[in-house]
Amino acid sequence: MYVSSESGIYNSLGRWLITNIAVIEDNDDFESYGTSPSFPVPERLVKDIIETDLSQVMNRIFGEDDERHNKGGAIQLLTHDAISRIDLTEMAFVMALTQYMNGEKWK
Repeated sequence: MYVSSESGIYNSLGRWLITNIAVIEDNDDFESYGTSPSFPVPERLVKDIIETDLSQVMNRIFGEDDERHNKGGAIQLLTHDAISRIDLTEMAFVMALTQYMNGEKWK
């Protein structure tokens, strides 16, 4: 089984959001995708995030923290420790695993 995850910014219904996406693939070429809950991005920050990355924008707004990505990520700061980057990644993988956990009933 191969697993991968990435986070990024996207536009949905005219609103910019950041989400995590997880991909799971097995040796039989079956793929499944899942996403985490998304959080909104203020319109004034979208261009900067797209041109650089979320970490750089967070450092500019909230102060330098070279370890933020290795800790709880931006979401931990934005939610005042309620949710971490790891939590979002885990949720995305659980969503991707729904097809595996339910076998042929959900494939």
